[in-house]
Amino acid sequence: MDKEFQQKLAKILQKNDWHLGIGDVENATGVSQTKLRYWERKGYITSDQGKGQNRKFKYSTLMKVYQMKMLLDQGYTLAVAAQKAEEKGEIAHLVQQFIFDRFEGVETIDGYPAINLGYFDDQNDQILYAVVKDKKTDFKLVAAGNPNNQEG
Repeated sequence: MDKEFQQKLAKILQKNDWHLGIGDVENATGVSQTKLRYWERKGYITSDQGKGQNRKFKYSTLMKVYQMKMLLDQGYTLAVAAQKAEEKGEIAHLVQQFIFDRFEGVETIDGYPAINLGYFDDQNDQILYAVVKDKKTDFKLVAAGNPNNQEG
């Protein structure tokens, strides 16, 4: 992946300025606008709202609402569902950070797709790959500068 593009995309996703109306959140999640307003009053979710303006929810809030609904459908209380959804959101943020910090592109190793995770060591002698093979992911270290992506 082009490094400049990667950095710009990361900045866009980290800002997370995409906003959705309450009706959009309702349509996407199946949670009624009445419940969304209640959840907001209770502090489980937040929206941006200026004077006389409609609520605008961030994309991350949409994901949290969806998670909460799934957890409620599984029998959790609203408070527990909100807490678990918040925890899952934090994990998703960590995974997103990892991807943007480490993703260097996709290559082929031993005939299988391999995600280049960048240099493994401080000397930049080895590159770490996540090789996806038969519905399983393994890691492989490859000598840097090896044109065939084979261990040297």
